[in-house]
Amino acid sequence: MFVFLGLELCLTTFAPPAEFNGGVLSPVLFCLYIDDLLVSLCNAGVGCYFGNFFIGALASADDVLIAPSASALRKMLAVCDSFATDYCVSFNAKKSKCLAVFPRSKRFLYAQLSKCVFHVDGKPVEFVKSYPHLGHIINAHMDDTEDISHRRGVFIGQVNNVLC
Repeated sequence: MFVFLGLELCLTTFAPPAEFNGGVLSPVLFCLYIDDLLVSLCNAGVGCYFGNFFIGALASADDVLIAPSASALRKMLAVCDSFATDYCVSFNAKKSKCLAVFPRSKRFLYAQLSKCVFHVDGKPVEFVKSYPHLGHIINAHMDDTEDISHRRGVFIGQVNNVLC
């Protein structure tokens, strides 16, 4: 499974003058603006599904595409590129990352992964083994060891700040 993390939308032409990033209406306006992209991704027929529910695109603070294969991810990125062209926006390839998650029995596929190149806005996207998403560290091995170690360090630091 390929998880494409951090697909950052840069609104180049859509910027309501009265609404700034972090304003009360920003999430609502963003949802209205991005809805066509989510519908297009769902209608593309690729991505991941939970039963009949499309879960191939998660739009939140960081947008995430979830695809079961490299070809599905390429099709989803093509839909994103088409959306960017139609709506005069761009996706930031420098802030986008690609994380491949395999079951333990298929981890040998990481070697072949170096041959795959995905593009956003015509620029290649970096492959990573772990990525911080919404405050949690997601890694390619599907375990929480790295995230738990990070959280433990943060907790110890906060306790030390209170005690000192």
